[in-house]
Amino acid sequence: MKRLIFTAILFISMGTMAFAQTDKKVKKTPEQKAQYATEELTKKLSLTADQKSKIEAINIESFKKVKDSNPKGEKKDKAAIKAAKDERDNKINAVLNDTQRKAYKEFKAEKKTEKKANKKDAPKKAE
Repeated sequence: MKRLIFTAILFISMGTMAFAQTDKKVKKTPEQKAQYATEELTKKLSLTADQKSKIEAINIESFKKVKDSNPKGEKKDKAAIKAAKDERDNKINAVLNDTQRKAYKEFKAEKKTEKKANKKDAPKKAE
């Protein structure tokens, strides 16, 4: 009877460990991130085909800069990331018309609010 209980507990714990290891995030390439960001902007801002291609090129360039500024195993260079983000925003604003710029500004504010809300809800990492 003890052996049966021990075996059952062993199998349950092994199953739990297997599920716990599947929560890792899959890292996206800069191109995948750029494509996703461009599609999201296309939906929100009703971009033309020309604007979409220009913004996708801007996004790819920006995401590659961010990736290059953060070699594996090193801390993120927040200054370089912020600079790349600001440069991307300026270039995107140059491509957009006035109506789209206003919508883009609202979109960025909405994303910032979502990010803050997610940060508050996220569990604290053990140090």
